[in-house]
Amino acid sequence: MAVKGSPDGFEAALKLARKKDVVVVGGGPAGCAAALSAARNGADVMLIERAAYLGGMMTGGGIGGIGINGYIIERGVGTEVAKGIPLEILHRAQAIDAAPEGPPIARHPTDSVMMTSLLDEMMEEAGVQLLFNTVVFDTLVEDGRVKGVAIANKSGGQVVLADVVIDASADGDIAARAGAPFHHGRDEDGRHHGGSMDMQIGGIDVDRLIAWLRAQPLMTEEERAELERERSELMGAGRAPNTYKTLDGETRSREPVANQTDWDEVDRIRAAGGIPRLHLSSGGGGPIPGKSSAPRIDGKYVPLPAGIDREWVDYIKAGKVPLLYGAAEPVYPPPRFGNIGIFRHGKMRDGQMMSGVYEVWYDHTDEEAVSRSLIYRRKLNRVYLNFLRERIPGFEQAYIVMETPTGGTREGRRILGDYVLTEHDVMEGRRFHDVIAKGGPRGPGLHAVTGLWGDGVDAALQRPYDIPYRILLPRGLEGLLVAGRCVSTTFAALGAVRDQATCMTMGEAAGAAAAIAVREGTTPREVDIAALQQLLSGQGALLHIPGEEPAPAAPAPA
Repeated sequence: MAVKGSPDGFEAALKLARKKDVVVVGGGPAGCAAALSAARNGADVMLIERAAYLGGMMTGGGIGGIGINGYIIERGVGTEVAKGIPLEILHRAQAIDAAPEGPPIARHPTDSVMMTSLLDEMMEEAGVQLLFNTVVFDTLVEDGRVKGVAIANKSGGQVVLADVVIDASADGDIAARAGAPFHHGRDEDGRHHGGSMDMQIGGIDVDRLIAWLRAQPLMTEEERAELERERSELMGAGRAPNTYKTLDGETRSREPVANQTDWDEVDRIRAAGGIPRLHLSSGGGGPIPGKSSAPRIDGKYVPLPAGIDREWVDYIKAGKVPLLYGAAEPVYPPPRFGNIGIFRHGKMRDGQMMSGVYEVWYDHTDEEAVSRSLIYRRKLNRVYLNFLRERIPGFEQAYIVMETPTGGTREGRRILGDYVLTEHDVMEGRRFHDVIAKGGPRGPGLHAVTGLWGDGVDAALQRPYDIPYRILLPRGLEGLLVAGRCVSTTFAALGAVRDQATCMTMGEAAGAAAAIAVREGTTPREVDIAALQQLLSGQGALLHIPGEEPAPAAPAPA
């Protein structure tokens, strides 16, 4: 087979490699769940992944820290919203010490190396054929129906045919290549969530660090105000860090929180061989609604030490920190240093810490832009490390243990599907007749896509909402399903559905639907919803929560 059409007359020879019932493109959270679900329901499945490992953002991407986000509603609500295959993966990870014991939490830490091996094992058990180091560069479409994909790897260019293709590429690459309509970024200016690059730092002398932290003098209110002014000028474009917007665009302030360290408790924990919760950066992890560093309780100023914030401001003023990449105005990145202690193989490990770039902005679908941003992200991570080694006692011998090999990504294309899930659907906890999963780790909140303090949107969720099957179906195409963050949502609603556990629930539904379509000789759009729901419920997926009002009945056929 030859691909032609270049104005320069080039052509590429592609060989027909094989035919599969279901081809899943993308081995991230959605793709892994889709492949398992389809294979367990009798389909002959191939999972194609561009990297050399599975897991995507929950292994090599490390979005927001190594782990799986989205099992329960955040903000203390605690309602579980992801079961089925996502919960099975967590339980199996816990069984091999790849995740801490206990019930699922909003952000469950995992050991990424062990998780990668676990996913390999689960695919082998289910009979999924894996194809690593492979790029899908085009989609085969005949008369509006997707028939397969064109791939490239060390074996050359090939064509893989399939009865059903599942686009779990995260960026909607396959759907876009097939001609599906899509959106990218917010409507008014195209800006979108940025990318990260987490790293793990080792070689920390924790006792020396504690001695330095506890010896710092408390700042007066005047000194704190001056530090806050400098932080705002350098990192916030003159804005306060403790402001945010509502979904309606109203600016609000969050009451600052005082975080005073109980050093006696720290001593007790250290004496018992434990790891105290020491969070080094008080200024917030990135340009999202954060905490003011001048807290008050009952209207009274609470004196706190400057911590790392004073040192970071001085490091910026010394010319050691580059401007924040892709921000709407010239600002510097905030410090980003997490808690002391990293989960590895069954326990928290001392002398290590999560750090790394939280967010920079670029076009996730333009590989040249992605490449430039990756260079910057690695550069900034070295700045973070050098800062710690030069300025913070206890880090003199620190080094990078691991840097996530895949840049963390929060957003790409959003396909236009048979239904578009909105932020109002999410906030109202709307029910749908074609529910295939629950949503609810968080509301349709948004990071500050401008990179500026105060532009983040905070919308706390109080109850789960239904995820309808129709957002998995690209308009105008047959034989294709999408799963993961590229499903059909508004820009704001994407902020609610992009967590890894939620992406897995959508992947599980897509895989089950694909298997039914293959077995019945039909298309995904023609799959009987009741049969799909029954199959998913039998797999343990969560479609209904006790006490909920019944979902509306399906509309009558036209």
